[in-house]
Amino acid sequence: MLRRHALAPVRGLVLSGLSLVGFAQVIVAFVLSFTGVVVHFQLERWLPNLVRRLMGAWFGVHVPQPYRPKPPPPTPEPDGWYREGNQLYRRTWLLKYRRRRDWIHRDMATHRDHMWELATPFTGGLAAGVPALLIAAAVLVPWWAAIPLVVTGFAVGPLALELYVRWSVPFLGTDDVLGPFWAWAKTQGRAAGRLAQACGMALLDIPYALFLVVSIFPGVVGFFPQIMAEYRLVANARRRQLTKWTGVPIAEPYLPPPPPPVPRPDGTYLAGKRLHDRPDELIRNQAICTTYKDKATWRDLLWLVLDPIVVIVLCLVPVLLGTAAFFGYFWSWVWSWIPELLSSARPREGWAYLDLLPGLGWVPRWATPVIGFVVAAAVFAAASALLRLYGRWGGLLLAPTRSAELARRVAQLTETRTDAIDTQAAELRRIERDLHDGAQARWVAMGLNLGAVERLIDQDPQAAKKLLANARNASAEALVELRDLVRGIHPPVLSERGLGDAVRALALDSALDVHVAVDLPGRVTAPVEAAVYFAVNELLTNVGKHARAQRASIDIRHYNERLRVTVSDDGHGGASVSPGGGLDGVRRRLATFDGVLMLNSPPGGPTTVTLEVPCALSSPRTSTSSETA
Repeated sequence: MLRRHALAPVRGLVLSGLSLVGFAQVIVAFVLSFTGVVVHFQLERWLPNLVRRLMGAWFGVHVPQPYRPKPPPPTPEPDGWYREGNQLYRRTWLLKYRRRRDWIHRDMATHRDHMWELATPFTGGLAAGVPALLIAAAVLVPWWAAIPLVVTGFAVGPLALELYVRWSVPFLGTDDVLGPFWAWAKTQGRAAGRLAQACGMALLDIPYALFLVVSIFPGVVGFFPQIMAEYRLVANARRRQLTKWTGVPIAEPYLPPPPPPVPRPDGTYLAGKRLHDRPDELIRNQAICTTYKDKATWRDLLWLVLDPIVVIVLCLVPVLLGTAAFFGYFWSWVWSWIPELLSSARPREGWAYLDLLPGLGWVPRWATPVIGFVVAAAVFAAASALLRLYGRWGGLLLAPTRSAELARRVAQLTETRTDAIDTQAAELRRIERDLHDGAQARWVAMGLNLGAVERLIDQDPQAAKKLLANARNASAEALVELRDLVRGIHPPVLSERGLGDAVRALALDSALDVHVAVDLPGRVTAPVEAAVYFAVNELLTNVGKHARAQRASIDIRHYNERLRVTVSDDGHGGASVSPGGGLDGVRRRLATFDGVLMLNSPPGGPTTVTLEVPCALSSPRTSTSSETA
């Protein structure tokens, strides 16, 4: 106990000094980052790692390093080039640099280190240095006042270090070490940051609003569709952003584009009572009419005009109020009293007090820091509610109307019905071709052999026996081909055992090390079951062909009336849903059942594909299972 109190001021002084070094280091790093260089962020990790080791050695608090693993080295394609997404590289140095840059920049632990280095000198580092400051201040006062200062410094040392540890662990540790308060504070801080980000986004929308308002007037109306098409990209980005922030999905509200003009037999194009030699003007007129008739166009324009006003009320005013209350009326007051804590000097004058504001002369000065802290805390606590309210405002104008939803639904059903018909026709052609080239040919050969046996059975029994043996082998091979054909149409294990066991059978046939986890309290409807089974089969095939993976995992579960299947692999990543590709075929197959495909495949891996299909379950079953194939 005595040793702990005796060492606390020294340890606190070391940690406080390291916090100052970290503050200087992060300032230099930020200055260098303006040049586009972020690789040096990895070099800064020596300081957080040193503090993690010191907390483990001095206080018994073991904080693991939370950083993402390094990206794998580039591997060449068969032609010798190195691929990253759709980009090819002849040499590896640029590819290595970009992978390393993305690895560091996208790691949230790096950004938490920076926030810790920026804030610790004024929070945890200040608390850790208080015992040493009290002991050092004893030199400046008479002996009868020095003794209480020294005793207090040694007495509060462990408490000050405990505050430092409690402050640092949420920043330097992983997300699972956050307590309830820090988890809440992290959520509120993220919401406050997003409110500030919304202010900046609203400022960027003002030029679009001006251009669109001007382009409505006669004379420049021809530019309206082009400007609106550009802004729709921005509006869709805002919809995705609000969906991510609030969790409320905001779909694209625009009506589907009109079909392209069809030429007449003489090669001209008819529009009303006018004939056009070329379709360019007709397409342009259709675009203008469609844009003007689409209600989402005017809702977007109304959003552009009103959003800056709403942002001022919901985002800008609370952010400025909370920042001014905390730093202007609370934190500045705290720092003004530091000279008195260290010596007999009077508090610094000139700090802002509320009684200096017009109409607030009645507020006592001692209430200024209290009111500043309370207002800042109230704004901080209301950040998530304000963000949700801003999300509701976004959904009010950016979400599709009822008529737009019905129009898109009709277009989607038309597309999926066409896809289903085309897929069914292609499947029938495949079955016909397989029967014609496989089992049917063997049956014809078997019939010829049996006819020859009839003619030879009395004259040459040995030759007849050989022909019978050939016919028996042909029948066995035809049976195998028929079973393979049936398995391709609808595997028997899928009908007999369900989706989980059918996927396990796929995993056993795969050359990869595949882990399968299934949590289905019942059976999925047969059409959805078949669609998901063949989708998983296609995904496993893609992993084996293109991903260069060693291991894969498949997780199947059902919740909220949706079947979710997650397929992950440790391959090189860089996958994309390209038209006509295998993933696009999976997406179109699931779209028939209102299912979706979500892909996350950063360069360097890993790749995760998530399939979600709305469906109900039947035949309740209580067991869950997990195994490796």
